[in-house]
Amino acid sequence: MTTEQLRRINKIVKHYGAEHQMEKAIEECKELIAEIVPAIDGLGFVENIVDEIADVEVMINQLKIIFDCFGEVEERIDYKINRQLERIKKEV
Repeated sequence: MTTEQLRRINKIVKHYGAEHQMEKAIEECKELIAEIVPAIDGLGFVENIVDEIADVEVMINQLKIIFDCFGEVEERIDYKINRQLERIKKEV
C-alpha cells in the first residue's frame, strides 16, 4: 500500500467513522468468503475474487488506521509466517 493510498484511505475512515467502517470490513470479509467457497470447487471467477481481495485489503488497512496498529500487525505477520514455516519443517 502506497503512502498516497493510505492517505486516501484515512480520509475515508474520517468521513464515515470507525464504527461504520468496522461494519463495512465485516461485510467485505463475508463477500470474499462467498467468492472463495465456489472457487474451492472450481466454480469461482478469478475477477470476482480479485475484486473481493482488494476490498478486504482496503478494509484491513482502514482497521489498522482505526486501531493504530500498523507496526504491531507487521510484527505479528512475521511471527505467524515464521511459526508456520517451522511447522512445515517438522512435517518433512
